[in-house]
Amino acid sequence: MDVPLSQPECPKCDALLSAQTDGSVLHIDVAHQGETVAVALSRLKSALEEASRTPAGALRVVVGGGRIREEVGAYLAYLRHAGEIVACEQERGNRGAFVVTLKRG
Repeated sequence: MDVPLSQPECPKCDALLSAQTDGSVLHIDVAHQGETVAVALSRLKSALEEASRTPAGALRVVVGGGRIREEVGAYLAYLRHAGEIVACEQERGNRGAFVVTLKRG
């Protein structure tokens, strides 16, 4: 279930989402609901914008394998080079996800 990063409560149980995590790492899956590369990149861009308005230090991006993974990886490398994010690494032990260290302040 996708929940907007800024939503304070779980839409199913009304629990406070902030109580479910320490908030240091946000999560988004951009590749497992039939997304095209363009849609996946659009969802990533929106998530990065939204994450910048939170106190989180990182964004975990689930990309699966294949074309979306390649394009998202290239885009994140560009953002790192441009100084828009601090770092981007493949998640340890999981080729299908990246962990993006967000720029703060």
